[in-house]
This record gives sequence, C-alpha cells and structure tokens, in this order.
Amino acid sequence: MSSSFLKRREKVLLKAEELGLNQVLVSNVENIYYFTGFWGGGYLLLSRDGAKLFTGLLERFRAQENSFETEVITPALGVPVSSKLKEYVKGCLLADEIPFTLKEGLEKSLEVTLKVNPKIFYSMRRVKDEDEVSLLREASKLIDRLYEFSTKVIREGVSEREIASKVIGEAVYLGLDTPYVNTDFTPIIVASGPNSSFPHAQVCDRRLRRGDVVKLDFFFRYKGYVSDETRTFILGSASNDFRDAYETVLCAQEEGLKAVKAGARACDVDSVCRKVIAEKGFQEYFVHGTGHGVGLEVHEPPTISVNQCELLERGNVVTVEPGLYFPGKFGVRIEDTVYVGDSAICLTAFTKELIEL
Repeated sequence: MSSSFLKRREKVLLKAEELGLNQVLVSNVENIYYFTGFWGGGYLLLSRDGAKLFTGLLERFRAQENSFETEVITPALGVPVSSKLKEYVKGCLLADEIPFTLKEGLEKSLEVTLKVNPKIFYSMRRVKDEDEVSLLREASKLIDRLYEFSTKVIREGVSEREIASKVIGEAVYLGLDTPYVNTDFTPIIVASGPNSSFPHAQVCDRRLRRGDVVKLDFFFRYKGYVSDETRTFILGSASNDFRDAYETVLCAQEEGLKAVKAGARACDVDSVCRKVIAEKGFQEYFVHGTGHGVGLEVHEPPTISVNQCELLERGNVVTVEPGLYFPGKFGVRIEDTVYVGDSAICLTAFTKELIEL
C-alpha cells in the first residue's frame, strides 16, 4: 500500500505541473486519506519537497502513526491550523476544495494563486489500483457475511431499528467501519412493508409483519473503502405481484451487468435496465439512476444514469442497482458492487434468489 501513496502523489503533482502549478493543497477528508493513509481533518500540502499534513494537536500522534512518509505539523493550542499552513504555501497551487475565506486570505495576504479543481482528484480516484480493489473485494466479502447474518435476525415482530442495531453490531465485530465523516449517511437501510417503497428509507420503530417485503441496503467501510450491496426479502410467502416485480428487477440487473465493460457508455448500461423494466410496464416505478461509482465514498464518479454518457474505464468500481417502488405498497432493489474490466466482475456475491423467510 505504501508504494501506492507515492504513485498517487507523483501523479497529482504531474497534473499540477502540466497546469503550471507547483504545489497541491488537499482538504477533502477522503483525498487526504487517498494520499497519506490518515483519516481525519486538516490540510495536506504536496510538493517536490514532500508531503506536509497540517492538523490539530488532538490528532497529532494519530496522524503521525497513520500517515505514510508525511511530516505532521500542528499549531499551538488555540491557534487555527490554517495559520501554520500559511507559512508553507507559495506560488501557484492546485486545490481539491477550500473554504472561500481561506482561499481569499491566502491569495490576498500571500499573493499565491489557487486553482480549485475537484474533478482532477475524482478522476484519479475513479480508476482503482490493485491495493484499492483488494480492499473493496474484502469489504464486499464482509458485507456478504452481513447478509447471511441478517437472514437470521429478520423475523415477525422485530423492529427495523432492532435489526439495524444487530447488523451494525455484527459489522463492527467483523471489522467494518460505520462512521461517515461530513455526511448524513448511516451505513444501513432497513425498510419493511410500505417503507420499502422509499428508495432511501430511514430506519424506524416499525415492527415486521407476516407478508412484509424487507429491503436491506448495506454500505459499510473497510479500511477506508466502501462496498454497497442491496437485497430484498419477503417475510412469508411471496405474492404474485411481488414475485413479478422481483423477477423483473433481477432480470434488469442481470442485463445491466452484461452491459458493464470498459469502453461502454454509462447511459447505455442504464438504458439496458430501463428497457427490461419498460417491457413489463413498470417504467414509472424506476425512479433513480442504475448505479454509481464507489470507493472512498459511497457515491462518487462515474454515475450510471440517463444523461451520463461518459465511458466506463477499466479499474472503475461501480454499482448496478435497478429498483421498483410502488408507493404505499412495497419496493424491490437488487444491487451489487462490480469491478469494470473486459466485463463486469461482481465483488459482492450474496445470493439473489428470492428468499422467503
């Protein structure tokens, strides 16, 4: 993994130099981790002189322990981290994102030039290296184990919240991480009965009843990297309406997976799934894009949707997740995390056969 950090730094410095810039300033938490291995707040300054991480005193020792070949610089207690940063920035910088007040302050007081371009960083991160794919593969295996566990806790009379708490506890036990810095996401959706008709349902105290659809969406982190998997179950015997919807979504996902390959247009993958669903007359109930990239964030480029016609690249890791949502009744979604190569390689592998619990 250590050599990967150095390769990433070299790549972003070359991109900066192509733009006539001599330093790179990073403040996004995921990007700091991408270049150093440290997960936490602060500012990372990259140059040909090396990597310098500016963070608060409370993070100093953790940053020193977790950052690869990075000088950790902290201000005195009560002094803003940005004040130390100002001692080192110079010339023209490429930045991922930066607070307006800091950008204005640096440009005015130090006469530096800041070119803010988060797309450069996302374009780097969307093509995963071998180390990243290995971590995503392990994350996916652990989430598969969570689904095996979840089938044992879904039963009549148990609340969504009780299921969520047990699954999260098992996730922590398995070595998965739950915190999502700077987002409102929790790493789990448990949606039963009519709640399953909400694509992003919130966990509540509703208790499961015989005949309920139970939709589970898990997106935990493993050593920084997120895998995303959704399965839909039925508590009891499946009705004809549910079975028809389930088989339609499964067929759409299978066709979508066949369309995923390096060089394919993202919108074409989406179109393949929509065609299957439209042929069954369900098109108005498929209300979101077919998928998205995953990595250090649960949602990152590329986006697989109607108007997103960018090409998928070898090394992308994306989800394929068609769904149908019938308001007030039930919803069905089936999602896998896949590696993009000559074809789609599923990293998640829990069974997609209809399970009646």
